[in-house]
Amino acid sequence: MLRRAADLRRLVVGVSLAVLAVVAASGCGSESSAEPVATTVATVTTRVPVRGSARRTSSTIVGAIGAHPKHAAANLGCAVCHPCGGSLQIAPDIRYSGGTSTANAQVVQGSATTPTTCQVGCHSPFGGPPRGVSWTAGPLQCTDCHAQLVSSDVLSAHFDPAASSSSCLGCHDVSQHTSGTVRLLGGDSSDADCIACHSGQGQTLGDRTPPLLVGWNDAAQGDFHGSRPGTCRFDGLDPTGARNMERGGFACPPGVPPQPYALRITSRWWYQSGISGPWVWTCDVETIDESGARIGLVLTGQTCPDGTVLNSNCNNPQSTTGCYPTTLVTRGFGGTLASPWVRGQGPLPCRTCHDGHSSANAFLLASSVNGVSIPPATIDRAGVGAQALCNACHQGDRHEVCKSCHREFWVTDGEYSWYEGPVVDPMPDGSPCFYCHGHEGLLRMTLPSPVYPNNHPYGAHGSGDACSHCHGGWWPPPTEYAAPVLNPPPVVTGVTATTATVTWSTNELATTYVEYGVGTAGYVVGDDALVTQHTINLSGLAPATSYVWRVRSSDGFRNVTESALGTFATPGAQDVPRPDLGTVYSGVNVGTYATTVQLVWSPVTAPSGTTVEYEVQLATDPDFTYLVNGSIVGPGIPGLTVGDSGWVTGTVVTGSKPTLSYPASLTNIPQDDCFTYAPNVYYWRVRARDQQGHVSEWSATGTFGAFALDPWC
Repeated sequence: MLRRAADLRRLVVGVSLAVLAVVAASGCGSESSAEPVATTVATVTTRVPVRGSARRTSSTIVGAIGAHPKHAAANLGCAVCHPCGGSLQIAPDIRYSGGTSTANAQVVQGSATTPTTCQVGCHSPFGGPPRGVSWTAGPLQCTDCHAQLVSSDVLSAHFDPAASSSSCLGCHDVSQHTSGTVRLLGGDSSDADCIACHSGQGQTLGDRTPPLLVGWNDAAQGDFHGSRPGTCRFDGLDPTGARNMERGGFACPPGVPPQPYALRITSRWWYQSGISGPWVWTCDVETIDESGARIGLVLTGQTCPDGTVLNSNCNNPQSTTGCYPTTLVTRGFGGTLASPWVRGQGPLPCRTCHDGHSSANAFLLASSVNGVSIPPATIDRAGVGAQALCNACHQGDRHEVCKSCHREFWVTDGEYSWYEGPVVDPMPDGSPCFYCHGHEGLLRMTLPSPVYPNNHPYGAHGSGDACSHCHGGWWPPPTEYAAPVLNPPPVVTGVTATTATVTWSTNELATTYVEYGVGTAGYVVGDDALVTQHTINLSGLAPATSYVWRVRSSDGFRNVTESALGTFATPGAQDVPRPDLGTVYSGVNVGTYATTVQLVWSPVTAPSGTTVEYEVQLATDPDFTYLVNGSIVGPGIPGLTVGDSGWVTGTVVTGSKPTLSYPASLTNIPQDDCFTYAPNVYYWRVRARDQQGHVSEWSATGTFGAFALDPWC
């Protein structure tokens, strides 16, 4: 309630009969000395829950400034804060639905030079303890009231405490701020908002790309917590029925019962028709209970599902010779789920594992999952410590299938290599869990269920296509927390009225994303594949528009790097795009004092469809005012003091992509004397025009140096 004392004396509040009834009920006397005036600024009606009852007021705010129109916009009538007319006090008995009350409210009247201030408990979040906030100039930051969002141990957050309101408005609809309902911009479904912001495609969050949910909606290879359906484990059975944990992560065949029941499969190599024709694999499938007893009938002649252990010694369906069940199929892969979770259920709500606002662990991972507390600083960006999160829902022996192969010692006989010795967990506590496990699925883990060739000393079934699991060198590198390095830095090329291409390189495998927009980098597009050469084609741009942009890449350990914010401008719809320059090679050996180099660039296409010509300039300074030690052959432009080709078509250069060139002569080339030397430095640029007279902007300025190298130095 920010008003100067002089303003307060002029404030006149017209009160309806309902308000007068409230005043009378509160025991107020004739405390308001304000005289009525006719001017009306705003009329509001509000219903405020008061300890089980409703207080309804209709109030008119006259000459309202400061906090008054803000309260009016929130449907808070005058009598809520001024139960006794225009007097400076707060109704002491108002209690909101979340428990917040107006008890112990204080109003300090200002003077001619100081504002009136108010401290009242309703300036705090629903469900939070009553907390006073000094209202001075306003508007308040969200965290001024929602103080529980700011903590010294916050490791990840949805908001920036230094700009909390703008951060909050990226997710929240505050048009009904005091309604008691938390509202999100995408509706009441928090998952829809999460996926929209974290998909890596579309709008950014406060001009920044948050950690990505790439793979959450990928039903083929994505996250099992998301849209990817439950998978089954296919374990081998020997002739005695002993189970050999073999492989998992395969699509479940039809009819797989829930655990503890299973399918038992016998494979056969026999005629396709049953009596003649080509030989094919068929399978006999039966359902069994936990004791191994059959339930129902055996289904014969079925198509063998992927993952079945094949036994070529079993063929004639009329004979049991060489035949035995080779495969046990169980729903799920990798342990048992704790209640209430079951295998095959739909995507988990995001709040199952993530907090909404901030967390003392990485990626907003929740402080409590499935009733299990996750202590602060347990889990970092690489997933070190994430077993505490997984163990809250997953029971049993972690990495059970992996341990069927992994032993303490890696041995070789010169031809084959394998593990021997005591069983070990290949990724024990302290390992970077997120290197293999994440919302993107298991894409970074090569063949999570190894299959061995027939003559492999550790396996008796399958094909040889999974040898790279052990022999391909895919094993995660040591955990590190250094962000990828952009080298060379990103560049924008091929800018047209509606498109542009962004390219860059990283010193390690990393993702590929570009944030861009008009004024702010409000959109993101990219790919989560880990590569070192990155290219993003932007489309749908507006002609004659200036854009800001930056690139974003993260490695397998979730370390993120971003480039500085850059700009580019699209030409008009009928304008000729400006050319992109190529690399100039100017190296010569010592003893050479003059040479010719090719200035190269990429050709452009005119929207008019007419032939394009180019003007090439060479200078000794970046302002293109003079040229020494060089020249360009051509008609030039009269009066110029730099090398100029005039309008030419350029010479086509043979190569992997279209390129044009124009020659330049360099003279007085400095010689390498094996000590210090300074090369001659040149600057050059190109522009284009079509036959209708449309001339492009000059290209970005290119630069190169020339000197004669002594290879013996």
